[in-house]
Amino acid sequence: MRIYRGRIEPAAMDIAKALIKKEMIEVPQELIDEVQKDLESVLFEYQRMEREINERAKDLIAKRGLTYSSIGKLKRALAQEKSFKIDDEALDYVVEQMIEIMFSSQHVEEVFGEDHEINRIIAPILRKHMSIDDDLDKEVRQKIKHLQDAEGTMNWEFEYSRVKADLERLKKLK
Repeated sequence: MRIYRGRIEPAAMDIAKALIKKEMIEVPQELIDEVQKDLESVLFEYQRMEREINERAKDLIAKRGLTYSSIGKLKRALAQEKSFKIDDEALDYVVEQMIEIMFSSQHVEEVFGEDHEINRIIAPILRKHMSIDDDLDKEVRQKIKHLQDAEGTMNWEFEYSRVKADLERLKKLK
């Protein structure tokens, strides 16, 4: 799951509004913005940790002289060391973190919903806001399909990153 900076605020706002509307949480009107910021903080922290793990994995690849194809395995190992979830487990991890922050937030007066009920509200909203990544990935792959290099090579990864950054800038995702 990739979280774009430009999608964090709208995602957090949608989640806060949905939880309030479905009466899963009770928040004074004047503190709704603060609850939204609490939810944003979870997404920003996830983004920071993911970036830290990525950088550490790249450093280890360079240090150990490994091929770039081993980055996934390294990232999973580093994430596990920090009790952090990536890839398929990321959505559940972020939802858990959001539920925890609502219980500890001084801005939420009461949490009425059970964890599984809150999860059913948050997860689809996050998926909607983060599905932009799937669309972007398809677009990037379409643009670099002419490359002779196989996926996983340094050249392919470099070109993928470059084209993705260009598209993110054009679409104002970063």
